[in-house]
Amino acid sequence: MLSPEEREKKLEYWERSRRKWYNIYLFTGVGINFLLYFTKPWGFDPSNSIFWGSLFGLGIPLATMLLLSYLHQKFLGL
Repeated sequence: MLSPEEREKKLEYWERSRRKWYNIYLFTGVGINFLLYFTKPWGFDPSNSIFWGSLFGLGIPLATMLLLSYLHQKFLGL
């Protein structure tokens, strides 16, 4: 269990560097999209549909950003 001082210190670190981590996690999701794009012959190709293309193009990076930032906060103990 964290003391209130340690928790406050970690919370201050997270608030200061949150934008940097959000960008890193967002670009990780974009990288996942690139991997999916370059494995087209073997995977799902969403380019034939505007709905699936936009869902994959926007959904995967945003979901990755939110999931990894949530896990990061839990790792910090916030």
